[in-house]
Order: sequence, then structure tokens, then C-alpha cells
Amino acid sequence: MSFYSLTSTFCAGLNQINGVEGSCVRVQAGVKLADLRDYLAKQDSSVDGPGYLSALVTEVTYVGEDGCLVVLSLAEDPSALLAFTCSYGMMGIVVEAVLEVRRRIAVTTTAYAFMTRSGEDAAAHLAQAHAFSDALFAILVPGSDHLYIEARSKASSSAAQLARSAALSAVIMRTLGVNNLVKAFMQRTKYSCFLQGAPLGRAMAMLLSGANPPTTHYRSAFVNRYPAVQPGSRRLDFSFVEFDLPQLQSVVAECWERHFEFKDRTGWAPSGYGVYFVPRGWTQQRALQHNVSGAKVLAKPCGNFSGPPGVSFMLDPITGDCDDPRWLQFNLEYSAWAVSRGATPSLSQSKGLLPGQAGLPRHLTRSRFLTPHYAQFVE
Repeated sequence: MSFYSLTSTFCAGLNQINGVEGSCVRVQAGVKLADLRDYLAKQDSSVDGPGYLSALVTEVTYVGEDGCLVVLSLAEDPSALLAFTCSYGMMGIVVEAVLEVRRRIAVTTTAYAFMTRSGEDAAAHLAQAHAFSDALFAILVPGSDHLYIEARSKASSSAAQLARSAALSAVIMRTLGVNNLVKAFMQRTKYSCFLQGAPLGRAMAMLLSGANPPTTHYRSAFVNRYPAVQPGSRRLDFSFVEFDLPQLQSVVAECWERHFEFKDRTGWAPSGYGVYFVPRGWTQQRALQHNVSGAKVLAKPCGNFSGPPGVSFMLDPITGDCDDPRWLQFNLEYSAWAVSRGATPSLSQSKGLLPGQAGLPRHLTRSRFLTPHYAQFVE
């Protein structure tokens, strides 16, 4: 599982699901999200949360600097737990976590394709899609003037009933969700070996022709199993960057211009940009569910998705040729630009990040676990 904000240790052996406990599930740190999805689906449940893993965590057990087990929980000390989720594993090695779950909710996904002649045009489409959907994932491709959007909303009761059919769900799991846009995108950029499963040969053409009707399914359809990366094999790479929603129009417009400027200067540019939106902070309702006095105390103290409640959007450059030295050059420039625009990078997922462009508070580190990479960002 992607506990990248919690632990930096490889936990392939700690992969057990220890069972559901009320509205939560207890798992070991190395559990795979796809295995957890399958386990919870049998109980008509799924993981809960606004879209990033640390928001699901209600309790964590880790090995501290002195070798002893430490348990942090929302019930006992929410501030300590939330601080730990910002430590990138530099406070200890996670061995077990408790995550929120909820009943499975059917969603309806509708795919759109737009011809976009400018960054302002793309931003307008993104803003409109975000306003009229519960969640969305998009791929912006300035090089071909295309914007592909998958908009997702809670399904109607009749559509949700259809999604409960095991046979229908099996078809949907093979043909929708992130699989749809990413697999089609990878085919379009000739790197379809990245994901397992049957290819969606004409998916992009279907989007452009409008032959892609809304489909109802469960959120678990977005969970993929990825093959191991072999030496020399092409793979998809990206760089994570988080912006605040009010910046959408200006940031997308500037990114569009920078894309073509870099292409003209170097003869190379990313294949596209992944765009998605994530709410920050906890609602009052969730705070009350955990017997915490208010949502304010549940705000992350630093790093990604911290600060006051609101909405963040990500604008992540994507490439299928990460060995090209121009990819690193692009990210050095892209990260510097993003930080200058007030973006919050990730110390584990942002490429080309330099000391001074992001920080890790010293009190969230322990010398025994601090690696050279993270040490350069300690402040």
C-alpha cells in the first residue's frame, strides 16, 4: 500500500489484513490496495476518505527510534497522529495501521474529450467539469490540443442497483475508471506495457467521436495491479505538484505556455499532464464520528493537503520516457516554477526538487531513520 507519507521501508512481508473493526479495517503496512479492495468488496465495503491515504488513517503502530512499538490514534492524540502522517517515515517504521471504511457507493463515470486551443480554454473546461461532478480525473495533452476528462458522480438509485450485478461489475472493472484514460493514453504514447489487462484499442477515438456513454460502477474499479518494473523497460513516470483551487485558471494557462516554450527550446516535452482535485481537511461530521472536538484540530500541520479546509488540484507532468535526460531538466524547471507560484511539492513524489523549495520540520525526524534524501530538506 502507498504508505509513502508514513514509512519509507519496504514492507512486502507485512501484508496481512487483520480484519474489520466497526467502521475501520486493521491492516499491516505492506498490504496491497488491490488486495484490500477485494477483501472489503466481499463485505460490501470500501476504504473511506477524501482521496489521499493518510486521511484514512485513524490509528498507526510503528517502531520508534528506541526499537519499541508506539501507537498513535485519533481517539487519544489526533495532533500527534496527524503530525506523524507528515513525516515521510522519518519518525519510525510503520508495522500496522487502522483505516476508515464505508459501505460501497456506486458512482457514474462519464468521459469527455475536448479540443483545447489554449491553457485558458482547458482551465475553463476543467473548472466546469469540477463544478458539476463529485470527482474527476483528466489528462491534458497540449501537444495535440486535447483534454480528456473522466467526471464521476454518485450514481442514481436505479443505476446503483445495476452496479450490484456481479457480471456487470466484472465487465466494468475491465473497461472503466483510471484504466480507461490511462491505458488509452499509454497506447496513444506507445507505452501500453505499463499496465496489465486487455488494451482499449480505440478508446481515444471513441472519446473523440462521443461513443462513450456513462457507466455505473464502484470506486474500486479505479484500483489497479501493476507489474514489476524490469530493468530497461519503459514505464510511466510523473511528478506530483499540488496547487490551491483558486489558482486553476492562471496556473493551467502558464503551464500550457511553458510546455511549448520548453519544447521549442529542447525538442522534447512531457506527453501530458494529469489533473485531479482533492478536498483538504475534515468535515465537522467526520470529526464528531471520531469524538474529536472540531474539524480544525484534524488539519495536517504541514506538507501536502495541509492548511485550512478547501480544495487542491494537482497538475502532474507525465512521460513514458523517464530515461530521457530532458525529463529531469524539465522537472528541475517545473518544480522551481510551481514553488514560485505557491505550490506544495511532495518530498517523495516531486521530481527535480531542490533544498529550499520544500521543507521537513526537524521535530518530525529521528536520526536513526533520516535518509540522505530527506536530510537535505530538514529545517
